[in-house]
Amino acid sequence: MAKDRKLWTLYLFFSVNFIATGMTTFAPKFYGEIGLTDGRIGLISAVLAFAALFIQPAWGMLADRARYKRTVLAVALALSGGMCFLVLPASTRFWPLLAVLLLYNAFNLPAMPVSNAISMEYTAAHGHSFGPVRMMGTIGYQVGIMATGLALTQSLRGLYPAMGGMLLLAAGTALLLPKVQGHQHHREKVPLTAFLRDREMLLLLAVVLLASIGHQFNLTFFSKHLGDLGIGNALVGVISTLSVALEIPFLLFGDRLMKRLSVWRWMTVGLVLGAIRFALLSVVRAPALILLAQMLSISHLACFEFFPMMHLSQVADSALQASAQSVLQMTSFGVARIIGSLAGGLIADAAGIPAVYGVCGALMLATAAVFYMPMRRLARAGRR
Repeated sequence: MAKDRKLWTLYLFFSVNFIATGMTTFAPKFYGEIGLTDGRIGLISAVLAFAALFIQPAWGMLADRARYKRTVLAVALALSGGMCFLVLPASTRFWPLLAVLLLYNAFNLPAMPVSNAISMEYTAAHGHSFGPVRMMGTIGYQVGIMATGLALTQSLRGLYPAMGGMLLLAAGTALLLPKVQGHQHHREKVPLTAFLRDREMLLLLAVVLLASIGHQFNLTFFSKHLGDLGIGNALVGVISTLSVALEIPFLLFGDRLMKRLSVWRWMTVGLVLGAIRFALLSVVRAPALILLAQMLSISHLACFEFFPMMHLSQVADSALQASAQSVLQMTSFGVARIIGSLAGGLIADAAGIPAVYGVCGALMLATAAVFYMPMRRLARAGRR
């Protein structure tokens, strides 16, 4: 029963933490509400991502060397939640706002990779599947989007205070998680370069990087794009919630799907589906068609987040589990976010958001063409 209780604490944590994550869907729309241009919105996202390049690996190493990874997670989330309450007072001027958001982001960075590492290690050790745990995060994400869209229909000024409350709750919940130890605690320290010397890992990170640029642009500008089309907060919430609906059935069977094909074949599939998704977003305007196109985002969750996470949990050194997940997170939500948000924001200022979606679709196709043969060779060699 104790094991079952710990599994339920994982379900609870992912639900609560992802409610806060879902609420961030409205952050770009909040920035637009307070008068920021697309270029400045992109600059905020890029600066936060640039800082993550230096901070994210440090959090991973800290978690791997801590007595319990959950302690690092709880402290980081509590500090992140506290920063949220400073966003609104700082929002009257751009640079103070950027400084507060930078601190919020710095403390929020370990939330996903460290919780993923804890969950995957615990579920693997006790015969559970990671997919249903992550699925609770998807449900929480949907609740966060829908609740925000319905509650803040007139103004988004209450967005960050609400996020702060949820993050503080998530911090308390983190203290209930399984006591998964940092594998370098009281042991010889393993440098991160041991992970980065693996050529296959570098190939995986390169594909994830290029595939994530468009996804990060979309995360930054999707709600803003809907606002530009005249779609209100409530309908934005409905579209954003329904667009991730396919994640729930996928995550129920994700562990089984991982066994059917290698990560290399899944990434090839994801590149093609991603190209179709962005091509559609570049031309459609009706809410129903936008929803249809956005539902293809399941391909990104599956092929460039879930399967690579599972792959790393199987092949990375046990002493570098949190660090490996942090590097993956840094690649997709750090480097890719800088390129997607900053370059995408500048192009959007000049040519509009739909034009950037078209560029993102072309990038996905080009990546599929360039990396098809090496990924095919690895898949045929049985390199999972």
